[in-house]
Amino acid sequence: MSRFSCLVWLEEVSSTQDFLKEREDLNCVVCAKRQTLGRGRYGRSWHSDEGGLYLSFPLQEELKDEQTLPLVVALSVCQMLEDYGFLTSIKWVNDVYVMGKKICGVLVEKLKNRSIVGIGINVNQRNFPQDLPATSMFLVSGKEYSVACVLFFLLDKIEVNLDLLKEEGFRAFREDIKKRLLFLDQEVILHTEPPVVGILKDISEEGYLMLLTAQGEKKVVSGDITLRGSIP
Repeated sequence: MSRFSCLVWLEEVSSTQDFLKEREDLNCVVCAKRQTLGRGRYGRSWHSDEGGLYLSFPLQEELKDEQTLPLVVALSVCQMLEDYGFLTSIKWVNDVYVMGKKICGVLVEKLKNRSIVGIGINVNQRNFPQDLPATSMFLVSGKEYSVACVLFFLLDKIEVNLDLLKEEGFRAFREDIKKRLLFLDQEVILHTEPPVVGILKDISEEGYLMLLTAQGEKKVVSGDITLRGSIP
């Protein structure tokens, strides 16, 4: 039986993540046309106007290498977009980029005995705030897309990849994710205190970034990276 046999579609919600977190007995995919308080990692706001796909779903099963779930979901988004003809990149650890701009964000939150996976994909939006380096499927291709079809194609990809993660762990995805890594073999800044500068060389078997710094190889467990010389 599919993990995604139940679907709730809302006109507007504060965020699909919060909607599920407030309803612990609801085991459905929750989608919304608009979010008034959409958010990403570290509580950052997510621009959630009508035209995008905003969804969350709960996971209660045990997965191998569970810490890599954001990467595996991001890869699923890439695979779906590539089926539509887009060239994609993954900005570690949870963003999908097309043509150098963000088109999707993934958020995974642990809540008691389950994880809540949130995904926001820019589908048919025509504009974004000027300070937001974002794009949409429409802006890249000039075509409008059925948001419902994007959803169902995406859930198919996620279903297959979750089965594979459960059976084989992250090693089944490592190379596919590595070849899509944004900034691979380029000098990046890891925004920690103090910041760390290094060349992004690889992704580890645990899904962590491997940077080559002046002090040697460094394994990055968490944090944000940007290309050195760019604006975060």
